[in-house]
Parts: sequence; C-alpha cells; structure tokens
Amino acid sequence: MSRLPYIDIAKGIGILLVALAHNGTAAYAPFLHHWIYSFHMPLFFFLSGLFFKPELSLPELLRRRFDSLLKPFFFGIFLIYFGAVFFDTMGIPVAWGRILKAMYGNGYYLDWVAMWFLPALFTVNLLAFLFYRVLGRTENHWLRWGALTGVLALGAWTADWFTPFQVNLLGRTLSLNGLPWSLDLALLAGFYFLLGREVFQHAPREWFGSPVLLVGAGALNLMLNLLFPQTMDFNTRSYDMPVVFTLEAVSGILFVLAFSRQLERAPAWLGGFFSYMGRISVLILIFHNAVQSYLTPKLDYLFGTGIYTPLLVYPFSILVPVIIYELGVKPNPVVTKLFGMKS
Repeated sequence: MSRLPYIDIAKGIGILLVALAHNGTAAYAPFLHHWIYSFHMPLFFFLSGLFFKPELSLPELLRRRFDSLLKPFFFGIFLIYFGAVFFDTMGIPVAWGRILKAMYGNGYYLDWVAMWFLPALFTVNLLAFLFYRVLGRTENHWLRWGALTGVLALGAWTADWFTPFQVNLLGRTLSLNGLPWSLDLALLAGFYFLLGREVFQHAPREWFGSPVLLVGAGALNLMLNLLFPQTMDFNTRSYDMPVVFTLEAVSGILFVLAFSRQLERAPAWLGGFFSYMGRISVLILIFHNAVQSYLTPKLDYLFGTGIYTPLLVYPFSILVPVIIYELGVKPNPVVTKLFGMKS
C-alpha cells in the first residue's frame, strides 16, 4: 500500500505532543497536560495498528517487529548510556546496572520513560496475531466488534492488577510495578491497536476529511476533558474511568486524523513539517527525554526555575533528534536499520 501523507502528519502531531507532555506541562499548563494525556498513547497504538497484516506467519511477524521495534529499543538504550558514560559523569558499573534494569522494558524501570512504548507495541502485535488467529477470516461484524469490546473490558479491568505486585527471587521478596515489556497493558493497548485496523479497513477514506468529524470529535474531546479532571495514563496503569477515558481517547484520535487530513490540503510546507516529524518519530521518542533531562537542570541553574525553562528546552528536544537523523542516521544505511527506519 502506498504511503498516506495524513498518517505521517498524524504521527508527527502525536510525537510533538508526546515530547511536550513530558516537558513539565503538568506544572505550568495542567489542562494542556491533561488534554494531551487524554489520547496521545491510544493514538500511537491506533496508528500502529492501521496496516497490521493478520496473514503474516508468526516467524515473519517476529522478524519484522524485532527489526522495527526491538532493534531501536536496544540500540537506543545502549547509545544513551554510552553518551552518559563518555560525555557526562555516569560510571560504567552504574550504566550497566541501568541497562540491565531497562531490559524489564516498562516505564517504571526506564530512565527515558517514553521508550516503554517500543517493547509494549511488540507485545501488542503478538496479541493482535492471536486475536485474528482465533477469529479466523470471519466476516461476522458483530462477532469481531463483540470480541474487540471484550478486549477493552478485560484490559480496563486488569490494567492495575500488577501495580504493584510481589515476587520471590532467590529468597528475597521484590515489589515490582507492571509486568515485563508491559504485558499487563497488552489488552488495553491492544484494543486501540485492533481498533485502528478495524476502522481503517472498513471506514470510508473520505470520512476522515469531513469538517463535521473534525469539529464534532474535537468538541466531544474538549467537553469530556472539561467535565472530568481525572487523567488517563497508560504508563502508570491509570484507567479507572473506562467509559470516559475510552470516549476521550477515541474522540481525540478522530480529531487528530481529521485535522491531519485538513493539513494534507494546507500549504505543502506545513503538511511537510508534520509529515517529516512523523517519519522520524522513533528518534524523537527515544531522545527527547534524554535532551530534556540533560538541559533542564543546566538552564534552571542559568535562568532559575520557572515556566521559561521548559519553553526553552522543548525546541531542543525536537531539534536534537532532527540533527541526529540528518547527520547520523539518514546518510548511514546500517544506522538507519538499527533505528528500525526505512532508507
């Protein structure tokens, strides 16, 4: 299937919002933070599911997702700590300890929290494979949507079962938060992944370009955010209002897709900017936390703490991944593959 510009634009919008949400917005713009969190992670799982191919064999699916998700996860972890050892003050033993902890693969044990998405998406792909193997090639829409609703209900019910939980290891009792690679989130995140494929397979393409959808979805999302101050957060397994949170997420997703279709028709430079960000979204995902963590204390020291520091840091959290792409990834096919990107 040929590349659809508005999908890259939607990814670009999403990743810029992710970096913004992680830049202290909870302190200086709490409603903006709440609004972003109402749909940003469901949006990425939804977009990731659009082109899922149930017909792939399990070995082929594992190979493709290892290349596109686990390679950048492992490479990004090692690259960041390599930088921390050689350009900062972190010692090698500390770095190795952080790397081993990061292999647990969920946000509670990652210094660069956003990277939990990559191994989580890997497990979600396995769930989707199982979902379509169980349903087979049935064209019974009631059965498919009933099963999808069941995935959501079970995922919302079990989301916080393992936060925290205890495990005995070599005579010691450890308290852990979440399962490895966010397996405890697979059903909830998998619902949005599967929803993406089902909607994309059956909704008319022109539907996303409707101004009515843009206004209606945006108004519904805004109204729900104003009425319900509770915040959804996949990373902390906060999904205690399933109906409200699902409506917020779905309306936010539809709003972004409809807005992206409008940007597709806007001046080329504007759509091109967001599309470019979407194509390098994995680099922004991996590096924006590192840039923010490195620059924030230094700018706080220079200018004092306050709203201005996050505003100064945010452009660099996007610019640095762009420089990494243009100078280190784009010209080097080997590095391009290590980050799971296409040449």
